[in-house]
Amino acid sequence: MSDWQQKLAGLRDVRTCRITTRGRKTGRPHTVTIWFVVGAEEQRVYLGTLRMGRDWPRNVAANPEVTVDIADLRLQGRARVVTDDRKRQRVESALAAKYWGVWIGSWLGLRPQGVFEVDLGGEAAS
Repeated sequence: MSDWQQKLAGLRDVRTCRITTRGRKTGRPHTVTIWFVVGAEEQRVYLGTLRMGRDWPRNVAANPEVTVDIADLRLQGRARVVTDDRKRQRVESALAAKYWGVWIGSWLGLRPQGVFEVDLGGEAAS
């Protein structure tokens, strides 16, 4: 396991991350704070959104290159929508286990419109 993967594994309990996308029209950085879970393989983080119409999912659709900041760890990655139903269900369950708001929402029939996988690939951002 690489140094950045060990750091990421140690940040599993951090409450939020920041994802920076590039504006699909302007090309300017667009940063949002969002809930996340670290994948079991410590090379991916997973995100969910209740609305695919938000800027960041639309920016990812236009340009999947993102920067993810978790605590003091900054990594480059490629984001994509999770389309496999079993993987999506695992991610939704992991989000519900970490965040009570997601758990309550799942009881009320609310699920994310989109679930994203960010493959970090080990590239540290500058």
